[in-house]
Amino acid sequence: MTPSDSFTAVLEAYGESHPPSLTYRAGDDFPEWQERFRRQLESLRSPVPDRVPLQVEILESTENAGHTRHLLRMSVSDCSSLIAYLLVPHGIRVGEKRPGLIAIHGHYKHGIDSICGVRVEASDPNNDIRHAYALHAVREGYIVLAPALWGWPGRDGHLDLVGGLDRCNVAQIAAGMYGLNMVDLHIQDCQAALDLLASRPEVDEERIGCLGNSTGGRMTMWLSVFDERVKACVPSGSMNTFRERSLKLSSCGIQYPFGLLRYGDVPEIFSLISPRPMQLQAGEGDGLITPQDRDSMETQVRGAYRLLDAEAAYDYVLHGEGHLLRWDRAAPFLARHLEL
Repeated sequence: MTPSDSFTAVLEAYGESHPPSLTYRAGDDFPEWQERFRRQLESLRSPVPDRVPLQVEILESTENAGHTRHLLRMSVSDCSSLIAYLLVPHGIRVGEKRPGLIAIHGHYKHGIDSICGVRVEASDPNNDIRHAYALHAVREGYIVLAPALWGWPGRDGHLDLVGGLDRCNVAQIAAGMYGLNMVDLHIQDCQAALDLLASRPEVDEERIGCLGNSTGGRMTMWLSVFDERVKACVPSGSMNTFRERSLKLSSCGIQYPFGLLRYGDVPEIFSLISPRPMQLQAGEGDGLITPQDRDSMETQVRGAYRLLDAEAAYDYVLHGEGHLLRWDRAAPFLARHLEL
């Protein structure tokens, strides 16, 4: 390794001399590889607080055109609770079962308020509504649960301590002192959200999907990998590799387990979701995604579905915009696989 005064040069050289050890190789038994890689990911996960029985408090209910929005607080662990919106469309018949969706927000200014259309900036209302994929989903007829991530409205009581620092990275630094990883805490939160959605009398627990953009796309990926109750998913704005992010020193600290790049990267993680239905979305104008990595990843993930004869369950949307989930492209895919 050549000495350098640049830390990213050190990372690049180390990564080249220590490549991921569990990438899939042509000719390997693919299901067996999936199992080995999944076990390795499980070993990288951090401890999380003990779960407690699910209890739900309705903090507020608001009637909107076509749906009711409930603001909930639900128990998750012995030391945390989760704030979420539950969106229920009007007109559900007695005994009717609808598909449900977990909608996970990204780095939106107002978190769940943004994706549920609760807060819209007067300066750019049309653009804000385009990002409100949870609102679009309930208008389509889904029962939608949108959980708040730590550091965003509803779970941001610590931000006065963050100041001008990055809210995600600061949280991960603090959590790491206890051996906790924010991605695992958020997976636990999203699994609690799944528990609640599956328990609703108007939800068919065999027809639950997940979608999200940016960090929400990354969490859609992780939840779908570790919880097979997610029957179809749409991760958007997350087709970048952690290796690329590391070399640009622009990684979001709440998105990955410690040590991941010793074994694989984002293409391998997405490949674990096969053969369950998945639509990957990316924008040609998304400056957070490197086209070369995006295109290579798409080829690899498509190959994972081909190896399991599940190509009909895979869809790829490369739209002409930026860091955006296109609901109009997600809607027919989810309707087909969740039988709306």
